[in-house]
Amino acid sequence: MDDEEQDVDDELEASTASETGPLPLVAIVGRPNVGKSTLFNRLVGKRQAIVEDRPGVTRDRLYGVATWLERSCMVVDTGGLEPDLDTGLPAHIRQQVEAALAEADLVLFTVDVAAELSGVDLEIAAWLRRAGKPVIVVGNKADNPRRELATAALHELGLGPVVAVSAAHGRNAAELCDAVFQAIPVDLAGSAVEIPPGLRIAFLGRPNAGKSTLINALMREPRVIVDDTPGTTRDPIHLAFRWRERDLVLIDTAGLRRRKQVARAMEQLAAIKSIRTMEQTQIVVLVIDAEQGVTDQDQRIARMAFERGKGVVVALHKWDLVVNDKAAASRCLARAEAALGFLERPRLVKSSVLGSGRDVGQGRTHNLDAILDACVRTAAGLAKRIPTSALNEELREAVIAHAPPLFRNQNVRLYFATQAECEPPLIVISANRGRCLEPAYERYLLRRIRRRWDLRGIPIRLVVRRRGQGNSERSGRAG
Repeated sequence: MDDEEQDVDDELEASTASETGPLPLVAIVGRPNVGKSTLFNRLVGKRQAIVEDRPGVTRDRLYGVATWLERSCMVVDTGGLEPDLDTGLPAHIRQQVEAALAEADLVLFTVDVAAELSGVDLEIAAWLRRAGKPVIVVGNKADNPRRELATAALHELGLGPVVAVSAAHGRNAAELCDAVFQAIPVDLAGSAVEIPPGLRIAFLGRPNAGKSTLINALMREPRVIVDDTPGTTRDPIHLAFRWRERDLVLIDTAGLRRRKQVARAMEQLAAIKSIRTMEQTQIVVLVIDAEQGVTDQDQRIARMAFERGKGVVVALHKWDLVVNDKAAASRCLARAEAALGFLERPRLVKSSVLGSGRDVGQGRTHNLDAILDACVRTAAGLAKRIPTSALNEELREAVIAHAPPLFRNQNVRLYFATQAECEPPLIVISANRGRCLEPAYERYLLRRIRRRWDLRGIPIRLVVRRRGQGNSERSGRAG
């Protein structure tokens, strides 16, 4: 199995994570340039982290999902830790690491076995002992048997089991995965939060965008705290809600601000918990302050949800602040649609909660039912099963209207299409060659599928494989 096929398999397996609570969190820590980002990429099966042979490349936390033998966990990559520096960038990195460590269920302390233990390594080890978290010591860069034997010295740190790996080459990666999931209790993923049954809808956005106000207005009572101070909501709150004879779970989350602006540890923890909650939800309502418009951070939140296979609904909240200026309202709507174009025409709702009682669920509401209706319709698209005959009819019409471009100066023939999975949909196309479609043509096919079956705001994965070759050659992209 090649790397690209493995990436597709990892993505499919990650989508089957437990639905009873947040995934366990595994934090990778260590001094700069010991291979933490390479280890992160190896565990999650994707080249997400920037890897460069100089210290300090990773500055903020990076998240991914690792799956091994039908179990999953979140992995967080952190910046290189230099405990003796308390000012400037290293201090910022230390804040990020401390936030990840406080929430982590397991720590992978990464050490370079090609070099001797440094004073920084020893200081980090002492810090981890004081933290009291379960630790696996990872002796990285064990590229040969001699270096693997050298990892025996790491037992002197007294932190926990030691595993010698070469993250760059995959040496002993399976042994490390075994150790990680042995160290995490089997029932941990389902024990942290008791989530009521129903369609799970998470309200995400920047601080003070109005998420808690929206939820209180929907519940018609003050179920969550509303305050003008950003960061009031810290732990995700799951609220059972009955709407039009359907069970829903409304999830209020902490506002996600740009990482460089996060100064307090509690807000850092809240951001981690919000991202973990995203992994366990089905629909994300991106709450945008209509007066401020779509920011880079809003785009980042939306992209995180979309890449994790979640349906996305956009709520342009506080619409009452712009509606009276028709030109401003028109600009706001047009800019939002353009900035969130990668979501493929998500359902966009203009909402408001007005009046003196708006923060405690007693205000006058506008379009709140429309938000829930958009969520339910998006969820239906996420779970939709497209009949194979209809899918092949659309494929034939698409090819007739616009034939696929040549691949290596040879014609491309698309024989057959079927939907292999849902939530999110996975379309498999059989062709005369694998990986033969240009990204632009894949987007063309996905646009037709979305338009015909009204799959708005839903990530669709497309896999193209050569007929007669089983799964030996295929490519997958989410669009």
